[in-house]
Amino acid sequence: MPTRTSFLRGLRPGPVLPLWVRLLPLGALFIAASVQLFGADRLKAGIALAVVPVLAAIVLGPVWTAVIAALALAVVVSPYPVAQRFDSGDTAVVGIVFLTAVGISWFRRRFEAGLVTVLSVSDTAQRAILPDLPERVDGLACAGFYHSAQQGASIGGDLYDLRPSPFGTRLILGDVQGHGLPVVGAAGMLLSVFQEAILDEEELGGIAWRLERRLVDDADHGHIPEVFASVLLAEFSEECDEVRLLSCGHPPPLLLRGEGVEEVDLKPAPVLGLRLSASSRSGKALALPFGVDETLLAFSDGLVEARDDEGNYYPLAEHLDGLVPPSPRRLVEFVWEDATRWATRMDDDVSILAVTRVSGGAAGAVPRTSFSIR
Repeated sequence: MPTRTSFLRGLRPGPVLPLWVRLLPLGALFIAASVQLFGADRLKAGIALAVVPVLAAIVLGPVWTAVIAALALAVVVSPYPVAQRFDSGDTAVVGIVFLTAVGISWFRRRFEAGLVTVLSVSDTAQRAILPDLPERVDGLACAGFYHSAQQGASIGGDLYDLRPSPFGTRLILGDVQGHGLPVVGAAGMLLSVFQEAILDEEELGGIAWRLERRLVDDADHGHIPEVFASVLLAEFSEECDEVRLLSCGHPPPLLLRGEGVEEVDLKPAPVLGLRLSASSRSGKALALPFGVDETLLAFSDGLVEARDDEGNYYPLAEHLDGLVPPSPRRLVEFVWEDATRWATRMDDDVSILAVTRVSGGAAGAVPRTSFSIR
């Protein structure tokens, strides 16, 4: 945003306040000063004038609040016109009110600066565990979406990623129990383990075991809290049109084939963090056909657990029946918009990840451009 060069530049406490709000204290000062100087009862008008610096403290910085307070105090002690005036005690009280207003403005500015720093750190941490996915990964088009259940926050325990590996393009979508920075640390750790494991592990079960081992080990050493995590792992083969899926306590994805929606019958393994043995943890991946123009839609349980006024869960598969999405991006946008229109309660974070095979190999076919509902 370009910097303003007018004299009003110092009035800007932040980019969220419109100009007319920042001008309110100046307008109030003009009106109150006019009443104070030319009104019949200067004492009552002076009380109104004393409120002006307090208003300035809410929307302006300490420098401009001090300027307005000084102007207001000058009007209060002004000898014109000769009429009933404040005595020295009243003037001292008004001066204390003005100094308090300047202090309030200073503390508010410090709080805003700290809040901006916290939000910046929060956004940076969230981008680390929810990266901006490229539009294409090998022969796959993809898009992701995340919404935090905490009002005003952009940080939570959800994670996702889609990366190529020596064994095919691999996907993770996970949900760590809880909220806050400790949970974000656990989510970031799981994502880093996934990114390393996909380069070495031939089977999805091996990736799940390494995630489990690291989650338990970090909790034992106090690096993260004792938490549970559900994850969905997927592998898209470059040699044949299929996808292999493994769920550790995570909701099964949907497959969109043409105008139909297939609910995957995926038997989940236990969630991560239960301290199971390697033999108990190792699950067998489910292989399914996944051809060109078909879409895998993965999501966290916060989406399908959204409810309406009557307590019904959001029927995602039903609302997608007959849908022909032109791209993964439009699909996740449609799902989120549809869910927010339908639901009145969303108590958990929501993550949505859509992956469409646009080619059988390195050379890509052109995705569909239609978007229709039967």
